[in-house]
Amino acid sequence: MKADLHCHTVLSDGAMRVDQIIPYAKRIGLDYIAISDHESTHSIPEAVRLGKELGVHAIPAVEANAWHEETQTNVHILCYYPIDTDRLQHSLSKDLKKLSDAVTKSYQSLMDEYPITMDQLYEVSKESTGVYYTHIMQVLSMMGYTGTPIGQLHNELFRAGGPHKFPYRYMDAKTVTDLLHSCGGVVVLAHPGQYKADNVMEMMIEEHMLDGIELNHPRNDEKTREHITSLCKEHDLFMTGGTDFHGLYTKTPYPLGSFLCPKEGLHRLILAGEQANKAFYEKHPKFKK
Repeated sequence: MKADLHCHTVLSDGAMRVDQIIPYAKRIGLDYIAISDHESTHSIPEAVRLGKELGVHAIPAVEANAWHEETQTNVHILCYYPIDTDRLQHSLSKDLKKLSDAVTKSYQSLMDEYPITMDQLYEVSKESTGVYYTHIMQVLSMMGYTGTPIGQLHNELFRAGGPHKFPYRYMDAKTVTDLLHSCGGVVVLAHPGQYKADNVMEMMIEEHMLDGIELNHPRNDEKTREHITSLCKEHDLFMTGGTDFHGLYTKTPYPLGSFLCPKEGLHRLILAGEQANKAFYEKHPKFKK
């Protein structure tokens, strides 16, 4: 069974729509796919519907950013099979607004250096649920200032501490994982190879935040993969995988299906989703989806 459990659409910072990605998944022979847009559950209904039509299992998913105070690390957390998406989205939308406001300030600060307009930003982000740095780069790319949307210019403009980068703080990681679990979801730490804090996995496991960890990902090197495997075996967590597909909005391009979920991890994720959903409905018998 082939499963790519990490990809993004135009609803966040990806390049393709839901109705483009699901048929694409079918064409390349994926059996399972998870669209995990940042701070957005809005892809779930359409992805599930199209998946059923085309014979692709679309696992409901979202990717939430969070701040892990103990390690001073901004972590990304994947949630699969959430039930109460209305309550979940209500909370995530608060963080999405913080991001959108910061990105909009970045764009406004660039208007002194580039002949760009707010209408251009509104136009390229109109299908999204928020405003992302990729939208700024879309405008600059269309106007010919770069041929690589996520490359050198992106790094120069939005480096940490730079004049066009405005700080914002996401929800605390424990608050986020508790929220995801309480909404009936299964929680997986995304791409730990991206984080500078070597002990962030251990600390999040000790704090009972995680059900699994993403093993197969472009930013997980061999050493990181070995570390993940060791920790998951020690603590009986499952391992997932995904390409983190953004289309052309990525520093290193990989087609959908380049990084897949291990079969054992997929089976355990599905089982964990069934158990989490069952526990949710037992706790909330009157809940109507």
